[in-house]
Order: sequence, then C-alpha cells, then structure tokens
Amino acid sequence: MNPHELEQLLLREQSGELSPSQRRALDAEFAANPAARRFRDQLRALAGAAPAPAAGPAPDAAARIAARLSPRPRIFTWKPLLATAAALALLLGVYALRPGPASAPVATVAVAAAAEDEDWTDLLDDDFTELEDLLAAIAAEDPFADL
Repeated sequence: MNPHELEQLLLREQSGELSPSQRRALDAEFAANPAARRFRDQLRALAGAAPAPAAGPAPDAAARIAARLSPRPRIFTWKPLLATAAALALLLGVYALRPGPASAPVATVAVAAAAEDEDWTDLLDDDFTELEDLLAAIAAEDPFADL
C-alpha cells in the first residue's frame, strides 16, 4: 500500500468512516508494516492532544444572528440628499443656460469701457478678426444644400 492510501485509510479510521473491506486492508497493512503502526499511534496521540470541538453553536449565536437580522433605525440616509443635490444642479444648469436679454453682458460692457479709456493695440487682433469672419462664413453655409 502506498503512503497516500495509508494516510487516507488512517484518516477515515479516525473519523469512523472505514468500510469493512477497508478495515481488513488496514489491519493487513499494520500486520505487515511496523512503520504504519507507528504512524497510526502518532495520529492517535495527536488526535488525543487536540481539544474536542464544541458540539453546538456558541451560547450567544442566536442573539447575534437576531441582532443582525433586525432592522436598524437609520438616522441619516444619503439617497434623499443625493436626489436633492442632483435636482438643484439640474435647476441651476437650466437657469444658467437659459436665453438672456438682448443687451450685452456686464463683462463685455466693462471691457469695452476699459478699451475706450486706454489706447492699445493687440498684435493678434487682425488674426482674430479674420478667424471670426471665417467662422461666421462657415456657420452661415448650409452643409446639406448640395444634397
């Protein structure tokens, strides 16, 4: 018998799962092999040294399980707060993107007033004017006119 088979049979013997034919094979191995007998004695000594496992659940197991299953009152939940924040962000976005009056924004008026007070020239002003004209021409064209 190889060592792996012997180990399996010894473990089954310890757990009480040996069949009658396996018991006979194990007894024959013990009669022929003194090393197998020593190994069995060592396993029995180890099994005797280990404490026996508790037969039932821990005494407070039922109370702990019941505490986990009982609903807990929640003082603060995030879902309503997140929904309110999303609604507020949506309303602010709609308000910020709504079409305004035809008058110029305050920042444009302030820049124009500052430009009148100072006489300055921008080196890229001609390039920006040309770019604005090109963008206006592209926007005015109908890309689907040829179709």
